[in-house]
Amino acid sequence: MKNIYFISDTHFGHWFAVWFWNRPFKNIKEMNSALIDNWNSKITNKDLVVIVGDFFAGNKLFSKYLLRNLNGEKILIKGNHDFKFRYKKLLDSKDIKIYNKMEFSLDNNHFILTHKPMKNVPKGVINIHGHHHRKLLPSKYRKDRYFNVAVDHNDYKPVSIDEIVEHRLGEAKVDKFSIIEQIKYSSLNRKYAIVMA
Repeated sequence: MKNIYFISDTHFGHWFAVWFWNRPFKNIKEMNSALIDNWNSKITNKDLVVIVGDFFAGNKLFSKYLLRNLNGEKILIKGNHDFKFRYKKLLDSKDIKIYNKMEFSLDNNHFILTHKPMKNVPKGVINIHGHHHRKLLPSKYRKDRYFNVAVDHNDYKPVSIDEIVEHRLGEAKVDKFSIIEQIKYSSLNRKYAIVMA
């Protein structure tokens, strides 16, 4: 069965990413190569990966290179650096779907995927997000209701749904088939989809 992974803030091709966030790479080329290797060491082409924002910068050729060389079926939640002129290049390839946000449920728990953490997360909801590189969350947020999948906090690797569920809910059976169905086919998520005219 497919596994489900989440990753955020790869910033492939962003010239400032290495020095601005003090990432442990010599340059952007080394960072891009390490992130691709780390991605493909965990994700197979049978898996589903949700990129929770701030995916890449660069031209159409670079976007095609990334989509071709990164394993898995890919979905992007739009981040603050995923401007229209960037994600249009991705959509043109038809190899990725793009959303403003997503939701799914597991037993009595609800998960909401947004690039920036939500300000108020109700009880029984876990917000999978990215955006914050240097610290997991602003101090005023309840840490038990969030999970930051930015690469800076996860050894520059994707995080599986199993890891998130174990970390936030303890032991729980993960019905991956149901989660994939919700992510890909629910009418709720369809209304969050970005479709270019």
